[in-house]
Amino acid sequence: MPFCAPVPGFANVLTVDLEEWFHIDERLIPAGEWDRLPSRVEENTRALLELFDACRVRATFFTVGWAAARHQGLIHDIHERGHEIATHGYLHLSVAAMSAAEFAADLRAARQAVEGCTGGPILGYRAPRWSLGGAPGGGRRGRASGVVGPALDVLVREGFRYDSSLAPIVHIGDPDWPRDPYRIDRPGGSIVELPPLVGRRFGVPLLFAGGWALRRVPNRVLLRAIEARNRGGAPAVIDVHTWEFDPDPPRVRLPFMYRLAHYGGLCGYRAKLEELLRSVP
Repeated sequence: MPFCAPVPGFANVLTVDLEEWFHIDERLIPAGEWDRLPSRVEENTRALLELFDACRVRATFFTVGWAAARHQGLIHDIHERGHEIATHGYLHLSVAAMSAAEFAADLRAARQAVEGCTGGPILGYRAPRWSLGGAPGGGRRGRASGVVGPALDVLVREGFRYDSSLAPIVHIGDPDWPRDPYRIDRPGGSIVELPPLVGRRFGVPLLFAGGWALRRVPNRVLLRAIEARNRGGAPAVIDVHTWEFDPDPPRVRLPFMYRLAHYGGLCGYRAKLEELLRSVP
């Protein structure tokens, strides 16, 4: 996969994955069960919006189409508050497991659900679980199996301007991928990639952008990583999940690593995130 020239001129980027607490992995909680589970996305998202207003920040909301179709007023309100709406797929499916045709169908359903709430085009995409980078751990030396080129071609063909799915870290991505925004050229056109923030803690590379690390790593460490990116002229891309604003979400039986990633560090996260947002330029 050829990576092209860096794309300058971005400020720090705050993003939100707008999804339900049960949008974990379609193999663990299949879509056929979702309508029978309690919804928390409305209250969690509105709490997050209040925090963003208090901190005077705006974000890009990568929205699961299934949730948008059921909470159209919420998506419209996010848009009216001045936040950008992008898409996170319709059924939160792994891109690596879909054919190009399946991906295109999921993507179009997601755009239809989201654009119906905003009245404008959706230009950005993020793959569930960073899966545009391939099957986790399926490549050499613990890396993901590699960028799903046919899915990139679908994004370009459908008119998307940017993606934020390729994590430059082992297992879910590849540490050899660029860490600055860059352009990827495909036969049908180009798309800008916005990689999530990666840092080091006790010598171990971690996805500082969001999830368990953003909840657990001290803010002073996160701020040093963000400042280092900014000194080099590059932005830090941060990612927050709406379900993380629920200190006591419904509990389900999960494998250990999923349980750690999904439930660890939720208590006190609101205060931690507020402190971080007030400290970042």
